[in-house]
Amino acid sequence: MAFKLYGYERNPRSRIIQIVATAEGIELELHRVVPRQGIGKEEYEKKFPISTGKIPGLEGPGIQLTETLAIVTFLARYKPQTGLLGSGSLASECEVLMWMSWANQELLQTLARWFLPLIPSFTDPAPYSYEAVAAGKAASLRLLDKLEDFLAGRKYLVGNEITLADIMVAIYVSRGLEWVLDAGWRSQHPAIMAHFNLVAQWNPVKTVVPDFIFIEKETPNRSPKQCADVVGS
Repeated sequence: MAFKLYGYERNPRSRIIQIVATAEGIELELHRVVPRQGIGKEEYEKKFPISTGKIPGLEGPGIQLTETLAIVTFLARYKPQTGLLGSGSLASECEVLMWMSWANQELLQTLARWFLPLIPSFTDPAPYSYEAVAAGKAASLRLLDKLEDFLAGRKYLVGNEITLADIMVAIYVSRGLEWVLDAGWRSQHPAIMAHFNLVAQWNPVKTVVPDFIFIEKETPNRSPKQCADVVGS
């Protein structure tokens, strides 16, 4: 019986869950929920009230989960084939969990302060403030420089194989690459890009995301509404 994933195709957290399921040979049915566009949100909140409308959610025989870390840990343990939680030692698993938590709470949240208010076409857009976006950019660049330093001379974040740590960091970085981390930034961060490309070429990742989007010039710090008004005038 397939598990039901509540999310949408380009959502990074949904992608991570799909990648883990693909790697472990677990069947998923995607039920499209796009909260910021009002798609499926009301029904989703009724099914997962603790989520406050935030995706993803997972439903299956005897299990109903929200929160990305809980979902991917469950799937990685449900039918383990690829060692996504590390080499098997407690220390290795905790290192993987450390990076998963950092990626989810620090990396994505910080990057989102930069790029999310700049994304057009949301019915329920993130609040825009020039100063807040500028602060998000500065914080993102500092955080990414630390990641660049850590990855210098390393192939993987933990151990000698791809783990959930690598998947989560790379997929969250991809959101920045899509909107704000442009060609100039990429040329100055070879370690992050080498790590990203390694993960992007892994078969389960390529199955879920055959092609990633790379912006050539970062999205300018302007309100999406102002940009739409200029285009429409």
